[in-house]
Amino acid sequence: MNDDRRKINIRIAVAAAGICLFAGLLIWGTSADRSISDTLYSDNNLFCYVMALIGPMPVFFVTVPLAGALLQRSLGSGFGKGVKLLLTIIAAALVIGLSFYGAKAFTSSDCLDSIYPSAKNNMALIIPIIVCVFIPLGFLGLRLAAKNTDTLLVKRIVMVLIAICFAYAAQEILKGMMRRPRYRTAIKGYEGVGFVNWYEKFPYTKELPAALGIAKEEFASFPSGHSMMSMTSFIGLPALAMIVPAFRGKEVPLALCGFGYSCIVMFSRILAGAHYLSDVAASGLIMLTVSAVYLLILKTTVKADLSR
Repeated sequence: MNDDRRKINIRIAVAAAGICLFAGLLIWGTSADRSISDTLYSDNNLFCYVMALIGPMPVFFVTVPLAGALLQRSLGSGFGKGVKLLLTIIAAALVIGLSFYGAKAFTSSDCLDSIYPSAKNNMALIIPIIVCVFIPLGFLGLRLAAKNTDTLLVKRIVMVLIAICFAYAAQEILKGMMRRPRYRTAIKGYEGVGFVNWYEKFPYTKELPAALGIAKEEFASFPSGHSMMSMTSFIGLPALAMIVPAFRGKEVPLALCGFGYSCIVMFSRILAGAHYLSDVAASGLIMLTVSAVYLLILKTTVKADLSR
């Protein structure tokens, strides 16, 4: 068996094992969410603040360089001037858009804003982060792709970006539907706000946060965004091997590192009272299911390489 296909099969097996693990944790959380959070909750925990800050960042440290690689391929494409210009504009917009969203996520209410309260939506912080952190990452991806001769690179990058977007969309739809109050909010005694099981739709209204004087993000417990974004590193870190020579051949260890990192983030979110066990388990279940499908499709591109 081709070595690349063997490594993909190992990652598929890990994803399948992870799906079973998180399905079990979701079942456990369904019956024990409240008692688990009662036991683990630790207010003003430094570890939780750090993990909240860096937890979702791997997804942007992966997607922005990959978007930069797409920009390089667009600039060097053999299409006509009009199509080439259009593809270049789309790729550049993708780099800028991901950079902006990454900087905004870093300064959001559950990241930097939890430490520095005036950070949320503060363009004086967002713009420097974009310019000093994310745009250089996009440029690095562009430079690395220029040295890559893989004719299937664009297809493979688009595949991983679609997989991440699909998982993120599923997460956002569920958050908007369920509006589950976070544990740290449920225990504060607000009228009408208490513990809600993940499968019970909370009677949320747009007026509720203002009426209670709390942020609307406190009704976004299920599923966990930090967990979802951190778990993207399971496929994201190995995807960087497509453009980073030092990562080639290390896809399996990178996937395992991504999985382990995500588990640490998940634990910190329960510890912080930001999410219940079922919240983080659902995110892991969604992302690993999407990852397994992505890896099965990725394996077909390896077959395409072999058939040439």
